[in-house]
Amino acid sequence: MSKKFIICLILFTLCSFNTSYSNNNLNESLNLNNTNDENVKIEIKNVEIINSAINLDEIYEAYSIITMNIVNTGLDYMELSNINYYFYQNHKKLQTFIQSENGYLGFVGTLESGEEKEIKIGVVLEEKNTPLKLVFENLNDINKEKVIKKINI
Repeated sequence: MSKKFIICLILFTLCSFNTSYSNNNLNESLNLNNTNDENVKIEIKNVEIINSAINLDEIYEAYSIITMNIVNTGLDYMELSNINYYFYQNHKKLQTFIQSENGYLGFVGTLESGEEKEIKIGVVLEEKNTPLKLVFENLNDINKEKVIKKINI
């Protein structure tokens, strides 16, 4: 079923009218704890808004592709799937999605010490002009600290 959904999503996206714009003033880095203090550096590089309908359990009028750069600044390797992320708009949790065909893979794989990786995540938008709140937490962080970033779109 998931293959059919992804194929339908791709065809729907390709056949619909797309307009997009980017918000490039996002150069502030976020530091997230790993097993020690602030061993993960995350920088939001780009927010692309796609003004095209997308169907994920319900139909949304627009979605966004968030491009991030992540660097493991610690001494130990890290598992990217241990990083949880949540997007909110007006206190409502938004759905995220990945698409392997377009390289929107999310937090998958590992990072060795000093290694860097670009990550893309899709997120549906309830409203096109309302800021997003992005919350990160690392399951390996013994302090269970959350890092929050407001993204103007």
